Amino acid sequence: MKRHQIIEIALIIMAALYNLGVLILSLLWIFTNSFSGIKSNLKQLEMFDVNENVTYGLFLAGALGGAFYCLRALYQRIGETYTPIDGVEVSGSGMNMKAWIFWYVYRPIQGGVLALILLALTKSSLMEVNAGDGINMDSYYTLIGIGFLAGFGAHELIHKIQELIQVLFAKSKIKPSDSKQKVKENKGE
Repeated sequence: MKRHQIIEIALIIMAALYNLGVLILSLLWIFTNSFSGIKSNLKQLEMFDVNENVTYGLFLAGALGGAFYCLRALYQRIGETYTPIDGVEVSGSGMNMKAWIFWYVYRPIQGGVLALILLALTKSSLMEVNAGDGINMDSYYTLIGIGFLAGFGAHELIHKIQELIQVLFAKSKIKPSDSKQKVKENKGE
């Protein structure tokens, strides 16, 4: 086996273990009492005046969605790259893990951050989540579900945020020549 193939396989294993770790940690934190000591210590930190269940749970739900997406993408790429086609072995050169490793590490973190941002945008009424009648945005499980979806669908959520930015911060439709006239009018000239 060549050196670049060994490095490729090592990076694949590292990405898989990292994302499995994020997935397991998130599931244990969100749905069990495995970290009850740490959780109670976080509640005692007065400098962070936040709802720990929502904030940490929501962040980890977003990270869970991002890690799940990464693992799904990883096994799909492994399947496409290393599956023999018509009896011919594939060399594995199609993965290019050196180029993608940052994405595999970053995606769960991005998912967690986007989950928190989505909550802030919905709570501030800048963005609406239409998931049906009677959705309780204060329910722990609704927030976990939305956090997971934010992490799993990070790319789509980023596009929604870009649309929101374009609407909120749209360029003025006043022509430069009109703006000079408006300034004169406002000065009373």
